[in-house]
Formats: sequence, C-alpha cells, structure tokens
Amino acid sequence: MSHDPPEAAFEEIARRFSHLWQALNADKAYSPDTRKILIDRVRDALDRGEARLSELDTAIIANSFVLEKLVHDGAAIQVYRARHRDLGTLHAIKMPRPEHADDPVLRKLMLREAEIGMALRHPHIAATQTMLRLADGRPALVMEWIGSRLAELLQQRPLFPGDVASLMTSVFSGLDAIHAAGFIHCDLSPLNLLSQGNFSRLKIADFGVALEAGCRHRQFDLAFAGRPDFASPEQTAGERLDGRSDLYAAGLLLSLLLSHCTQHDERLEALAIRLSQRDPQDRPENAKAALHLLGGPAERPVDF
Repeated sequence: MSHDPPEAAFEEIARRFSHLWQALNADKAYSPDTRKILIDRVRDALDRGEARLSELDTAIIANSFVLEKLVHDGAAIQVYRARHRDLGTLHAIKMPRPEHADDPVLRKLMLREAEIGMALRHPHIAATQTMLRLADGRPALVMEWIGSRLAELLQQRPLFPGDVASLMTSVFSGLDAIHAAGFIHCDLSPLNLLSQGNFSRLKIADFGVALEAGCRHRQFDLAFAGRPDFASPEQTAGERLDGRSDLYAAGLLLSLLLSHCTQHDERLEALAIRLSQRDPQDRPENAKAALHLLGGPAERPVDF
C-alpha cells in the first residue's frame, strides 16, 4: 500500500486518468460501440470509488441520482433531496425505510401513488416523474423538487388577505384537476402544499393515501389514512369519499391561514365556515364552485 502524501497520490491519479482518457479518445483506437462500453465501465469504477471514498457516505441509486439530504424520516417512509448526476437537476425521492422493504401494503400504496401522480399534470400539482426499483427491491418514487412546505413558509412572516386568496386559488385549481381525473387527495394540509416562496406557484403534493372517488381506505387494508386534524368527518368514519371531503380540509386550511393574517376579511372567513361544514351537503358542490365563491382575482402575493 502506498504511503505517498495525499498531494502526490492525487497527482498520480490525475496522470493515470489523463492517460486513460487520451487512450479512449485516440482516433480509430476503438469502435464506437467498444468505446461506449469502456467509458461505461470507467464510470462504474469511479462510482464505486466515490462511494468508498466519500466522507459523507454518499449514496447513489440507479447509477443516476445522488441522495444529498434526508428531508423526511417517517415511521415507514423516507424522502431525500436528490441530484441527477448528469443533468444536475434536483428531485425529491420517496422510498420505504429499509426495514419496511417487504411490507406488502406499503408497496401497494406506493405503486398506486405513482400511478395516480403520473396521471396528473397541472401547474398546481407537484409532478411525479418516474418510479425506480432499488437494488434491494424497494420502490422509489421520483418527483420534482420544490423548495419549501407551506408549514415552513407560515413561520417566516404574517399573511395579508391577498396572500390567502392567492394561496387558496392555487389549492382549488389543483383540487379541481385532481377531482376531474377521478381522485380524492385525502391528505390536504400545510405539510403537503409546496412552494418556492410565492403563493401563486403553490403545488399540491403527496398522493400516498389518495383514493378513487367513491372508495374508502379500508379497501386497501387501512383503518384510517390522512391527518386527523384535517380529515373530514366522513373520512374519519371510514365512509366512501368524494371531492367534498377535500373541500372540508381546504376549509380548515383556510381557517389556519386566516389565523396568520394581519387583517380580517369577512368574505374569506365566511368561505372557511362554508367549506368546513360537517355535513357534505352543506359544503360547495365542488372545487370549481369553491373557486367561484372565493371571488375575483387575488392580489399579487409577496415573495418570501
């Protein structure tokens, strides 16, 4: 084993890599197909070396994504911020914890989440991009990376009525697209609303417990799914759900936003009460109707 100083070792590695690269690029030294195979093998070798040498214990999955930061560490699910090694783009990657690799219910839910997410494309819905299978068999869901959760943004400054109206316009627009596709989100809350800092660019994320309209969670071996503090009475009771269940959660969300608001707004307060009625028949018929009740165009929101 060499005991050369680190600088000498780095210079030797650089010299050898330079010679290898020159050989691979020499005119007519290899056929295009052979050269491609050799370059792939060099890259794989570098990948393995990087994984061994990295002081940060860098994890690379699918030979394409570097897991940069663990952003959510739940009881069964982990979410990482990841960077595509070739494109440099950021992504969110969601996967079961290793000890839940063989959980059939969790696997089924993640596959359904991928199918539902990839069926939805809308400016106010966080994009599901693809599904990977990890080396140990776990599914991994790749989604667009969006900087902050609404729950975090609410801690940064007070809101104005225009902020609240703009945010709810985004929520109702996203819900309208989800419901039109035949799904119920079932988990609307500040933790699943994402933004880069402007309420007009807010996006609905996380379809982990979403249902087809008219279904109930017990059909997927779940006694209850969602967040109890935002779930509608019918969702808590395990009944069949329609879009009005998401509107109940939107009413609780609107009430929360108004509690962070610097000014009273009677129109928004009345809408929050209407949305959060316990009887679904007393709520707006759908997200489009709720958007109409919200009124005219929102004032320009302030960036964070």
